[in-house]
Amino acid sequence: MKMKSLVQKSFIVGMSLIVLAPQFSLAQSKPQIIQDQVTRARTNPIINPRWGSFLLRTDRLAKLYSLRNYEAIWVDANGTPNAMAARLKSIFAEADKHGLNSADYWDEQIEKGYQATLKNPGVQWITFELLVSEALIRYVSHLSAGRFDPEQIDTDIKFKKKDFAEFTQLNAAVSYGPESLASSLEGFAPTHPRYRELMGVLAQLKDMKAKGGWATINSPGFILKLGVKDPVINQIRERFNQLGYRISYNGGNTFDNEFDQVLRQYQSMNGLTADGIIGTRSEVLRALNFTVNQRIAQVEVTMEKLRWLPANVEQRHIFVNLATTEFRLYDEGGKVFHFKTVNGQPFRRTPSMRDSITFVNLNPYWTVPRSIAIKDKLPMLKQDPRYLEKHNMLLIDEGTDQVVDSSSIDWRSMTARNFTYYIRQLPGPDNALGVVKFPLQNPWAIYMHDTNEKQLFGESKRHRSSGCVRLEQPLELAAYLLRDQAGWGLEDIKSYVPLYDNNIPGEIDKKVFLKKAMPVYFLYLTVEKTEDGAFRFVDDVYGQDTRVSKALQNKKNSSELF
Repeated sequence: MKMKSLVQKSFIVGMSLIVLAPQFSLAQSKPQIIQDQVTRARTNPIINPRWGSFLLRTDRLAKLYSLRNYEAIWVDANGTPNAMAARLKSIFAEADKHGLNSADYWDEQIEKGYQATLKNPGVQWITFELLVSEALIRYVSHLSAGRFDPEQIDTDIKFKKKDFAEFTQLNAAVSYGPESLASSLEGFAPTHPRYRELMGVLAQLKDMKAKGGWATINSPGFILKLGVKDPVINQIRERFNQLGYRISYNGGNTFDNEFDQVLRQYQSMNGLTADGIIGTRSEVLRALNFTVNQRIAQVEVTMEKLRWLPANVEQRHIFVNLATTEFRLYDEGGKVFHFKTVNGQPFRRTPSMRDSITFVNLNPYWTVPRSIAIKDKLPMLKQDPRYLEKHNMLLIDEGTDQVVDSSSIDWRSMTARNFTYYIRQLPGPDNALGVVKFPLQNPWAIYMHDTNEKQLFGESKRHRSSGCVRLEQPLELAAYLLRDQAGWGLEDIKSYVPLYDNNIPGEIDKKVFLKKAMPVYFLYLTVEKTEDGAFRFVDDVYGQDTRVSKALQNKKNSSELF
């Protein structure tokens, strides 16, 4: 990431700035000097030692130093950089293992200060001391909370920027000595298992890069399928093994049964059509030919997104990966469900957010959102005035809330401006929400639900909805969420909802409340690691990775903590 060091910035609006006196007597108390500097709250000219120009914010520096009675961290009694400073420098040098940019922390200016303070500690120590602490706070903030405000990226990201507040933990980390500093600072990284898995993926990809990466696999110019022989097949075997899809080399250049099986697994895991065929312009070869650098960047973006999650994600929660279109439910005993979803189309993206389920809605109505009524339903009604009748829908006047006979409307003259109605679909197996809905608490009318288009779960590309999340196993999920309530087992629910016709066995629009809310996370992650260690990379159909990557590369300093 190409980013100017924050300590070089010559102007900062609305920040508390500190000017550091060019020298202090060694007879003065270091804690007194530090306290005097970090508790100032006024704007002063820039300090200009021979090795750089600096403006330092004092508010967060004061929060750290006040916890340690303003004792220095990075210099000894003589003002010389100590072993803690040297250890932190080496830790910053390895920031890339977390997908961070080392130069954002120990940059050229701090290195100049380091060397200058070694040569003349009595003059330079206070500037160096506070610059390093500022860099440390920036590092742990980036590591734990991310480098920018997610909501500034796009309207489909609803995670708010987390403020770094763990100064007690940070003070403890710098108080144990250089030997434990690295392990202490690791405690600020996300603890989510996905993050730790991606650290491993990133390390493996960087190792491949160090060894020269991988070569482009060229199409032989004809279709590869079971029984075909060509040298390119052995190249693909090699790439499969590099990506963790274990396959032997015994078959060599032959497209044998083992190759067919692993190919289908790769296709399925990476959002491709699992047909066991590699065409002349194959999406398989396209995916395999992403460079190592491109895959590294994709992993780093995904790790950044995982920092948007709370520090401690609940053991019991639902996690929907919007990029892979998959649902997982975890409980204290581990993973309970893993099945397919259908998510929002690229122009009706399902938002990334945290939410919760508080009740299950059986035999739900579907009130068609106005945007969908105008864009989708109105054109259909102009073609077929009996569309509503055929789909078990009612036309309701917005002003009177009364049902209107749709056959009395001149649909050919109807426009968005004079469409003063809303459409409601009655419960039934043909209802767009299916027979069960899982309402969420957000203000954007995004929720999870059953569907009447179950064939979509058989497709490899499932970004097909208008924004809500359709579930492959909704009745099983409902039964699990209500398992601690008598009368709501799976068979009970099946007998309560209409599975085959519009005869509604149970109460219409029935709400059954959970005894404890279920946390729900929607996150768009294009990289995952399978349970058997293979890498998954899916296409960025929302373009979100591209936008996040640009934010990381072009991030304005004003969005920083410092």
